[in-house]
Amino acid sequence: MGGLVRFVGGAIVGAALGMVAGLLLAPSAGADIQRRMRARVEEALEAGKQAAAAREAELQAEFERARKGAANTA
Repeated sequence: MGGLVRFVGGAIVGAALGMVAGLLLAPSAGADIQRRMRARVEEALEAGKQAAAAREAELQAEFERARKGAANTA
């Protein structure tokens, strides 16, 4: 589990460094870069929300199955 946490942390740091480098080296205007970055962040947040909702539904279904199984054995 610790290796996964380190990997995810490294990926986040790498992404942040890549974003900073892209902002510093990009030939586009600042406002254009900000608009594109804002759109990418909003897309990432929406994807995260969708993934969280899907996982929540999976966990609720699993909980219900476990609860019904416990009620049947009691």
